[in-house]
Amino acid sequence: MAGQNILPQALYQSNMLKAMKIRERTPEDLVKPPSGIIHHFRTMHRYTIEMFRMCQFCPQFRETLQKSLTDQATQTSLERQRKLNWCREVRRLVPLKTNGDGNCLMHAASQYMWGIEDIDLVLRKTLFSALREIDTRNFKLRWQREAVKSQEFVETGLHYDTRNWEEEWEYLIEMTSPEISGARNRLPYNALEEIHIFILANILRRPIIVLADKVVRSLESGSSFAPLNVGGVYLPLLWPAEECYRYPIVLGYDNMHFTPLVTLKDSGPEIRAVPLVTSEQGRFEDLNVHFLTDAEEREKEQLLKEYLIVIEIPVQGWDHGTTHLINAAKLDEGNLPKEINLVEDYFQLVQHEYKKWQENVEPGRRETCSRNRQELSLSQLSLLQMKCETPNCPFYMSVNTQPYCHECFEQRSQGNKGRKQSSKVAPEKLKAAGSGPSRGDICEPGGWTSEGPVTDTTPATVKKINFMPAKNSIP
Repeated sequence: MAGQNILPQALYQSNMLKAMKIRERTPEDLVKPPSGIIHHFRTMHRYTIEMFRMCQFCPQFRETLQKSLTDQATQTSLERQRKLNWCREVRRLVPLKTNGDGNCLMHAASQYMWGIEDIDLVLRKTLFSALREIDTRNFKLRWQREAVKSQEFVETGLHYDTRNWEEEWEYLIEMTSPEISGARNRLPYNALEEIHIFILANILRRPIIVLADKVVRSLESGSSFAPLNVGGVYLPLLWPAEECYRYPIVLGYDNMHFTPLVTLKDSGPEIRAVPLVTSEQGRFEDLNVHFLTDAEEREKEQLLKEYLIVIEIPVQGWDHGTTHLINAAKLDEGNLPKEINLVEDYFQLVQHEYKKWQENVEPGRRETCSRNRQELSLSQLSLLQMKCETPNCPFYMSVNTQPYCHECFEQRSQGNKGRKQSSKVAPEKLKAAGSGPSRGDICEPGGWTSEGPVTDTTPATVKKINFMPAKNSIP
């Protein structure tokens, strides 16, 4: 298809200077108190990304966009297992592509909050140092209790003595090392387990909800051959609820891989929330809440309401004409400041490419369109934090088009300045090129957003942001 590889494969590639700004801020926001309290962030843990609507693009271009950013295999698998997007009353979630290097848990959480992966290992190093420097007895006791309750432990009749528990716990700490792993596997880092999700939730002072199947399945036949206990709710129970951020981070887990499950901006009636139940075999089943003590287990419903914003949602029952009330946790909307919001930059590039794509879809020009797209590299798409030199132009220059933006550069190259100036006088025409569907038009099933009319329009331009000169190399 024309335009197959025209879009960056990750949000950070739309503006690498912004990505670097985020990478500078996160370690500066980290607190390592001497009093034994677990390491944590001051404010950065409260951020959440939210993707733009897809309904404004035609199906062909929408497919290209989805292939660029989303993990379609994970989405298909989790939806088939009815773990993801089974409830029509809430907004759809989409998994973003995530690096599978053994650090995918940290990459996924980092992407959910900031739009970048944990390539500097800020989250992983924090996890490792926290386990080395603070009293971990609380974590260890919770882990032992959950291990003893596990199906695998019960079925095999395991009996650990004190030395076994100590050795196993030390191994779980060592697994979090930010150093490149040895010959134990082919991944650069050791994959992490459920207890590490719980500790991460406490570092972030924010609940984490993982949507996953309950069994490990064969990749070839799809048959189950082992229980899987990763899915469920992880609450930051070492902190008072009032000191935590109540909007959860939502991750998907499939085929031993974590991905962030993000919402999309939409004006439809669906609620921005994630169900706290699964729907299978003719009944609703509560998500497991991990690593509770005996006392907390008895207060589980109350704890969920304290650490999450729990709402009741009426959903259609299994029997025709029946309705059930299920619990769901409200999700945050996109709240990153403009100076570190990579979604806005990615959306600007998408609109630009969509306009060019529309101009080249006529049969006589498709071959030229395909050739032009193949010549376009990611470096050309990387924006600089400097405005285009064309008077009144709202866009930024890029690496390969400076001192102009993409549009001005192209128009000057073609010698068609008059057309470019007219578009600057009427920026709403540029916006219309990537505008949403007409009233009553709907997204196709399987698209990024739910079916329904779209009435809001996302602006195509961003305001100028003042940045300090870059101190480090581009990630």
